[in-house]
Amino acid sequence: MTIYSSDTELSSFIEKAYGSILKHGFIVIPESFREIAYGVSFKVESAPGKTSAVSVYHTEKKGFSFVTKDAKIRYLLNMLLTAEGTAGSDEAGKGDFFGPLVACCFILGKKELPLLELDIKDSKKIDTAGIFSLYSAICEKFRDSFVTVKIMPERYNSFYEDLSKNGKNLNYMLAWAHSKAVTQLFEKRPDAKKLIVDRFSENSVINGTISSAAGSVPVEFTVRAEQNPAVAIASIIARAEYLNSLKYLTSTVLQNRFELISGSGENSDTLLENIRNEMGGDILKKVCKVHFANYHRHDQIIVDL
Repeated sequence: MTIYSSDTELSSFIEKAYGSILKHGFIVIPESFREIAYGVSFKVESAPGKTSAVSVYHTEKKGFSFVTKDAKIRYLLNMLLTAEGTAGSDEAGKGDFFGPLVACCFILGKKELPLLELDIKDSKKIDTAGIFSLYSAICEKFRDSFVTVKIMPERYNSFYEDLSKNGKNLNYMLAWAHSKAVTQLFEKRPDAKKLIVDRFSENSVINGTISSAAGSVPVEFTVRAEQNPAVAIASIIARAEYLNSLKYLTSTVLQNRFELISGSGENSDTLLENIRNEMGGDILKKVCKVHFANYHRHDQIIVDL
């Protein structure tokens, strides 16, 4: 085997990519291969005089990612990371103070394979405009290819309180949301061959809840699951619907007097205080997750006053 990188996992992937690209009629320019920071770059000729640059990146923490303007090459690289019939489940909003928790299960069946030509990657690596652009492309033709479960703040807060009373944590809510999305999707899409879930717990009971929802479909709980395109697409959908929910709550609950934001940093603390000062404290449970430290810092401010 040719050694393309000191990263053995990356080198092995490049070897497979080389073969796949050649098999599909492209010409890979051997002398163009070079090792770059965290990756390997090379050039591919799709027609006489027409070349495309390709960069493949890999780290232990983030997995694989690609940069290329050629949609067909992107498709071939993505296919090396997944397979037809793979379903992915991911969530958004877990670390965000305002807004809901959203779980999404997406299936990459035969008809969905053209999505692999898009610049699919973990939603955390895509800006807001990119998220909505990809979400629009997905929904345009593949609205029946996914199911989302949204737990809006009021329901989220009561759900979390009930769990806490029974000695359970947020992971049980996550498992419930993922399981519901998986069950509803698999009821209408019997072509699922495997389910991949980003591992968020080592608890066998929690993981068993999701496995039971998948029925006879084998489930793989893994770290860095978003490097699989099916999971990455699920993460994009979940993030888009989370952001849309922020807009909805801004319009309906806050009557556009304040604009809700993602994250949980100092800006969230400031926004919380501004909302409370102008609209009162009772409204907060309708827009934020009250078990977050942001909310308890707000409580402390009230006490200190």
